[in-house]
Amino acid sequence: MAVERQKAAPRGLEGVVAAATAICSVSDNFLQYRGYRIEELAGKAEYEEVAFLLLNGDLPNRTELRDFKAELTKHRTLSPFLRGILQEMSETGTGMDVLRTVVSASAAEDPGEGDNSREAEYAKAIRLTAKLPTILATYIRRRRGEQPVPPDPTLGHAANFVKMAGLDANPKAAEILNTCFILQAEHGLNASTFAARIAAATLADMHAAVTAGLGALKGPLHGGATDGTMKMLDEIGTPERVETWVQKAIASKYKFSGFGHRVYKTEDPRAKFLRKFAMDLAKDWKGPKYFEIQERLAAEIARQRPTMSPAAAEKVNVVNVDYYAATTYTFLGIPADLGTSIFAVGRMAGWCAHIMEQHSDNRLIRPESEYTGPTGKRWVPLAER
Repeated sequence: MAVERQKAAPRGLEGVVAAATAICSVSDNFLQYRGYRIEELAGKAEYEEVAFLLLNGDLPNRTELRDFKAELTKHRTLSPFLRGILQEMSETGTGMDVLRTVVSASAAEDPGEGDNSREAEYAKAIRLTAKLPTILATYIRRRRGEQPVPPDPTLGHAANFVKMAGLDANPKAAEILNTCFILQAEHGLNASTFAARIAAATLADMHAAVTAGLGALKGPLHGGATDGTMKMLDEIGTPERVETWVQKAIASKYKFSGFGHRVYKTEDPRAKFLRKFAMDLAKDWKGPKYFEIQERLAAEIARQRPTMSPAAAEKVNVVNVDYYAATTYTFLGIPADLGTSIFAVGRMAGWCAHIMEQHSDNRLIRPESEYTGPTGKRWVPLAER
């Protein structure tokens, strides 16, 4: 039966409250995890503390943090089965394809496969959170033609990733990526988290739901803006070309990467942290003047915004988290096409927390749709068509 037009939800479900959650709250210039504003966590906490917070509801004490880190350390190593998949895929697969495939395959060897109890899912969350940096670092090494570097049990989450991926040329890399992982750890009912919760609502297990989240994150309208931002900066080339380039871009209805957000209308509270990282790292960067181009570009778009149509102007209202993440990663030696994969490493704990929350009070997510096709057609035999 058709849904009455006046009852149809807005396109993209904009403004629709589709779930109740105690994990995260997002509104204009405001982001909090379990009651802690992002400003209280970024630059202060370790990623392991924030992962514990998301999965358990509050920050750990010393003993809890020690035990949580020990569990992560125990599960970072990849099995021969997963290493074999990585070896086969790393030459031709994209980072997101590899993460999605290896995470999905890891269900086959998980001791809690098929068990959606709180205890089993918590253990799975730890295993997935621990393994994803190793998976990505192994992929990074292999596509460079290098042998993987195993996890170091003496290092934490971010520092381990930096060492395994070969990013330790910059002494601040671990500190910066620790904060990046925190900034990306959770963000409410975004596309990938919603996809994960829809899958979880069918009572699919955690690996299936996380795989759904990874699939959604691959799309360039959710992930991918870091890669697009670097391509945009390369196209501009120099700071002196910014003004003319923006004029032409507006005239051609160019889609500016790293700008705009569905929720944040005046400021993305995560962007200021990444801007500071990009500004500091740019001082020692020997390549193109990416940060200077970014600063001029943001100012020029703001200046020329009144010349845009209202719809176009709304899409460049703020610089989002990906804008300065793109240059931060580039300055650290991370290829632009891996920005979304780095995002996934931080987001794993958030996805797992949402899947556990969905399973704890579940109802199948099954909205209606508004039918816009024809009606009343009659069967015509093949010979008469």
